[in-house]
This record gives sequence, C-alpha cells and structure tokens, in this order.
Amino acid sequence: MDFFKRYGAIGGSQPQSPAETIQRMADRADTSTLLEDKRAAVLGLKGLSREYKKDVGEVALDTLLKVLKEDSEDHNLLKAILETLNNLCSRDSPGGEKLEEGAAKADPVADKFSQAILHDSDDVISTFLGLLGDADFYVRYYTVQLLSALHTCAGEELQQRVLVSPTGVGRLVDLLSDQRDIIRNEGIQLLIAMTKRNADIQKIVAFENAFDYLLGIVDEEGGVRGNIIVQDCLQLLHNLLNYNVSNQNFFRETSGIQRLPSLLVTDPSQTAAGRSGHPIPDGDEDLEWTSQHALNMLVVLDIVRMLIQPGNTNTQSNQSAMQQCGIIPPLLQLALAHEAPLNVRAQALYAIGDVIRAHQANQNLFQRILITTA
Repeated sequence: MDFFKRYGAIGGSQPQSPAETIQRMADRADTSTLLEDKRAAVLGLKGLSREYKKDVGEVALDTLLKVLKEDSEDHNLLKAILETLNNLCSRDSPGGEKLEEGAAKADPVADKFSQAILHDSDDVISTFLGLLGDADFYVRYYTVQLLSALHTCAGEELQQRVLVSPTGVGRLVDLLSDQRDIIRNEGIQLLIAMTKRNADIQKIVAFENAFDYLLGIVDEEGGVRGNIIVQDCLQLLHNLLNYNVSNQNFFRETSGIQRLPSLLVTDPSQTAAGRSGHPIPDGDEDLEWTSQHALNMLVVLDIVRMLIQPGNTNTQSNQSAMQQCGIIPPLLQLALAHEAPLNVRAQALYAIGDVIRAHQANQNLFQRILITTA
C-alpha cells in the first residue's frame, strides 16, 4: 500500500487501486516525451510486475515493447524494461521459484506474455538479438535471461525466430567469448537448451567456432577436474555432435578429436590445465575423485562413444582419428585406475571396445600395449 500512496496518486490526493496505478504508469511510459518521465514510469511498472504480473502484462506489455524499440539508446531505461519483461515471462512456481524448461507445472500467465512477444508484428526478437551485442553488462545479462525465459515457455518458436535472423545464432555464440563469466555461463545454458533437438541450430553453432570456444573454457576452468561449468561446456559439445554427421566431420577436420585424449588423462600435471599453470593439487589429493570430476569424465566418455557408435557413417574415420591421436592409452589407464569410480572405469572399458570394434589397426595397436602392475 505504501507504493500506491507514494506513486499511485498521480494528479490526486487519494490512493489508487493497483489497476489504476498500472494504467496511469503505462500511459505515462507511452506518451511522455521526456526520457526521465518514461524511465520513472517503467521503474514503477517494474516494481509492480512481480506481485501484479497479470495486470502489468495485460495493460503495459505493448507499451514496454514500443518504448524498447524507440529508446534503445538509453541504458537505464533499457535495463528497467528488460527486467520488467523478465518478470512477466519467467515461469514461477506457487512458491515463487523459477521453473525449469519442461517443468510439469506451467505458468499460463508467463506463457501468454511470451507468446505475445514472439508474435510481435514488429519482430522484437530481432531487437533482443541486437541487444546481445550491447557492451553494457546489465543490458546483455537481462537480454540473455529474457531469451532463456522465452525459450522455457516456447522453445521451438523462439528457435525459428532466431534462425530467420541473419546474425541471430552468431550473437548467441558470441556469448561464449564474453569475459564476464556470469554472461558467458548464462549463454552456455541458453545454447544447451536451444541445441538439444534442433539440427539446424547445431550446425550453425558449430560453424561459428563453438568447438574451440568450449574446449578453451574447459581448459580455463581446470579441465575435466573443473567445476559445473566444465560439465555444461561438455554437455553443449555433446549436443552439437549427437546424431549430427556434418558436425562430427567438422569436429574431426578441425582437430577436435585430437583434443579428447588430454581430457581423459588422470594425472592432473599432464592435462592441458596443468600444463597451462592451473593450480594442481598436491600429494594424494591428485588421486581423489570428486562427484563433479566423475560427472565431467562420464560426459567426455559419452562423447567418445557417441563418435564411434555402430551404424554411424563416420565411425570408421573417427576410429582412425582416435588411433592417430593416441586415445587408447589414456582410456586404458582410466579403466585400470583403482581410485576412479566404478562407473567411470566401466564406461572407459566400453569406450575401448568401441574404439577397436571392427577396426583392425586399432586392434593391432591394442594387442601391442604392455600392461604392468605397480
């Protein structure tokens, strides 16, 4: 009620109802000629958009989109609009927590406003994609969050809108090179969602140099012993390669397979992260496997096996590439590492079987490997 006492009585002394206040603020944002007035009105709508999401969206959504397109040079105004749109389009549980994509309990209010944005006659999605190139931290951050919220509500429709934009997918991939970790990580999450089932987006993302970006981030974050960001990067890499023959060809031709053995090495001093000066545990700590380390390694092993699964037209070529880059020794070392979790060791053994299956050169190499006991 304090809010309406302070901001609601525009032109009068009596407190207004929420609906009246929202309507007046929407009118001010729409008709004011001064940026300061527009900004004040939008900030007022933002303050009401969580508690009165349905009312703010129904009254002010069109105005917010209009102001966004007309006054996109004012960062403070942009931030307020983007925050308000995020509030309107984010699915919330009854307790107020954000719901993940595919959650059983949809938010019909958020879905309704997301659909309205996606079907905007002036193609506001192109405006959002353009804002991904803005240098301002908050503009870029809130834009990524908004696109993620829209994807949660209407993933396939957003993907189609992104595909018809000449630079849409490229803008998303550019997020991987953002030096601000928060924005980069949000971009990884959005790309994971958008590449799960869309082969067209998978191909464009791959050809926008995503493989180098992702493997570079993995190295920067400590290799396979790194944090959940490593797992996210590996999951996105998995999405790009899974059942996508052209991407697998491109990955092999750009020396992607050659970078897999270093991810399988169990001695941290021999990994790319260790050689680059990333902090390495001392003493017996280098033999310890955290749950995150195991999860990361399982994704790497899944990528190896996916590239050489039976029936894949690329299997023979990928097996040869793996033999040339020496992937069998680290796989065998991992399979025999007594300190490694059993599920990791089992998947490493399966991967060895996949590497040598119906490939005479790899079988001959495997036969010549001498295994010694410590």
